[in-house]
Amino acid sequence: MAVSKTFVLALAAALAPGALGRVLPPSDTLRINADSNPYCPAGSTCVLDGKFLAPELDFASESSSGEAAFKQYLPTHTFTVSQWNNGKMPERCYYWAVEADKWNAADFTVYNVTFSDCSTPYVVCRHKNAPKTVSEIATVISRVPIKIRQANSIYLVYSDSQSDNPNYTGYLATLAGDGIVIGRSTAYFTAPLIHETTHDVDYRFVTPETSFSDSATWRNAVAADGYNISPYGAVSYAEGFADTGKAVLLDAIYPGGLAAWSTAGANLTQVANQLRVFKATVGSYYTTGGTCDPAKKFPFPTVLRDVPLPATTTRPPVTATPYGQCGGWSTYTGPTACGTPYSCTSLNPYYSQCVPTPAP
Repeated sequence: MAVSKTFVLALAAALAPGALGRVLPPSDTLRINADSNPYCPAGSTCVLDGKFLAPELDFASESSSGEAAFKQYLPTHTFTVSQWNNGKMPERCYYWAVEADKWNAADFTVYNVTFSDCSTPYVVCRHKNAPKTVSEIATVISRVPIKIRQANSIYLVYSDSQSDNPNYTGYLATLAGDGIVIGRSTAYFTAPLIHETTHDVDYRFVTPETSFSDSATWRNAVAADGYNISPYGAVSYAEGFADTGKAVLLDAIYPGGLAAWSTAGANLTQVANQLRVFKATVGSYYTTGGTCDPAKKFPFPTVLRDVPLPATTTRPPVTATPYGQCGGWSTYTGPTACGTPYSCTSLNPYYSQCVPTPAP
């Protein structure tokens, strides 16, 4: 299957070979020099030549003040989890995990997660070595306001270990047309999920299957400001729109709004037009409370794929030799069966031996 226009490119090709479509891990460094954008090296095609609001809004990393505010002011919701046990996987999980990103299908477990604010389940496809449990992942997802969370349907969670799949070098991405968020376990915290979900909002909630961030209205707002909302937002108009979603949500939930939260004293007038247009277009979704709207909720996946089971080899049981050890202390790891006509007999708490079976 070819990657279609529904694929939201989360990283410009000029940044890193092989990283196309994958958000890189955010830096913990707060930058104040708008002329030095690490996402826009010489020769790249960043928006406005990479210029961004300075001082930078601190909402990229898991240790950022933005993430702390999201955790404090976005309520979590209760949920129930049920595991799939039918040897099936949603086709979109299978395609992106196995066919596109070259993971082993047998290493994934599929779950339905039903949140208290939406009766339609979401699906989590989780790699067995992902450090975060399905409950930890669901807790983070539950913090994303339902009015925007309803724009997608599936969360595909990879292992953080490069050794589990040397072919995969990504971090986090959205396939807006497929309603799926894909990435490593370490990327599943609130700020990137708000960013990625905003890609879905961009593609689905204004004009369905058309990115509002590609419109003249959004581009003119960016041009009028002369600055991008963030360093990463300069990569493309879509990324700028997605990061603006984080800023608008902080403005809605933080006491005193975005200006009160931005303790670094960012000059918000530099992005006033982007904030205004975003709020006027989709701002009503960036609030807490409510329940999912059937007309907006991305459908539950019904196209499934069979998941191959790991190959197994049947081997005959290993037996101890006549008069050999067949058991013992808890550290014993050798054979525990004896061949006919011998049976394993305990001689003391530390040693069992294959001896002839007594005649009946």
